[in-house]
Amino acid sequence: MIPTPKDAAKVLAGKPLQVQKNKLNVASFVLQAALAFKNGKPKRAFLLLGAASIAPKHPTASWLVQGAVTADDIRKKLF
Repeated sequence: MIPTPKDAAKVLAGKPLQVQKNKLNVASFVLQAALAFKNGKPKRAFLLLGAASIAPKHPTASWLVQGAVTADDIRKKLF
């Protein structure tokens, strides 16, 4: 059997990390909410906490909220 590049990567880097995207997304939302509270933006903080609460059951919706928040940040910085 001929080894594939994926096999070579496993040998070089070891086993891939078992990080679940949903848990990482929830942690990101909670940290962003904490920063928003710290910076005096309670509406944004509650929006992010709401997104964190729906992230485990509805990951697509939480990614859409994350994208909307990011797009709003970019809009505010550019215009």
